[in-house]
Amino acid sequence: MSGSLQAFVRTVFERHLIWALLVLLVLIGLTVPGFLSTRNVVNVLWAAAPLGCVVLGLFFVLLTGSLDLSLESTFALAPALAIMIVLNWLPDLIWPGLTMPIVLMIGLLAGMVNGFISVRLGVNAFLVTLATLLVYRGIVIFLIPEGIYYLPIEMTFWGESRVLGFLPIAVIIWFVLYGLAFALINYHRLGKNIFALGNNPEAAFIAGVDVDRTRITCFCIAGVLAALGGLLEVGRLQSAVADLGQGDILMAFAGAILGGTGLAGGVGSVGGIFAAVLVISIIENLMNLFGVEPSVRQIVFGLILLAAIYLTSLQGRVRVRAV
Repeated sequence: MSGSLQAFVRTVFERHLIWALLVLLVLIGLTVPGFLSTRNVVNVLWAAAPLGCVVLGLFFVLLTGSLDLSLESTFALAPALAIMIVLNWLPDLIWPGLTMPIVLMIGLLAGMVNGFISVRLGVNAFLVTLATLLVYRGIVIFLIPEGIYYLPIEMTFWGESRVLGFLPIAVIIWFVLYGLAFALINYHRLGKNIFALGNNPEAAFIAGVDVDRTRITCFCIAGVLAALGGLLEVGRLQSAVADLGQGDILMAFAGAILGGTGLAGGVGSVGGIFAAVLVISIIENLMNLFGVEPSVRQIVFGLILLAAIYLTSLQGRVRVRAV
């Protein structure tokens, strides 16, 4: 192998591995009839949008060196509680079109609770969010044990409606969110503070970063994004059910790790997690096209997560040797 080729392979492995995997999956998909049809491509993006919101929220928390296990429950709690408020508790006072701001507010409060307890009260974030994972899900089960169906169009609009008759608004929202996150992470002071905090909290504090506020802000951002993802999923399914998003936190972690986000904080990119969400959605789509059993899919995603962890570790060792 020539020196230039070796350098190219090393660069791809160190910085663009997830994009190489995405290209590989697309090439595999070309062998499957209908994979590149407009309908299938739209379905892949449509299914990826809600998960993409959760992964982006988790990304912000992981960058600070913390974590949030409760996002999958916030994903269900925010739309379920908002729907109950609008349809059952205050139907004469609140127009269904106000569901989105209510959902976002509930997500903000859920994230604020996690941030306050873990940061201000000094409780380990893993234990806090494990508890709120159960609490939030328990509230959802209590509120809508049998689910809510036949929702008004005002509630399902953001996840159900399409532009030009084929492109879901949910996909546009997903793209816009990642564009805003890219700008915030790379060009805004908050993004610089987040990376500084994730790399070295003590040095960030000395440099003038409000460590507690930055951490709580990231928990709040994660809660809002998870809530929005839940609303998009409710619109896509045109219903709200008690197990909405259950188990999705595992896929969110898979997306974050596949995208190159470090669990210790301070490492990651918006482009990487965007590609990782596409990878997960394409893998699920290919398994659907190949008729893979649901039980086998769990095994596949587990192996993918294991491989992602190993490759991330290997990337770190390669970078150290390069230095």
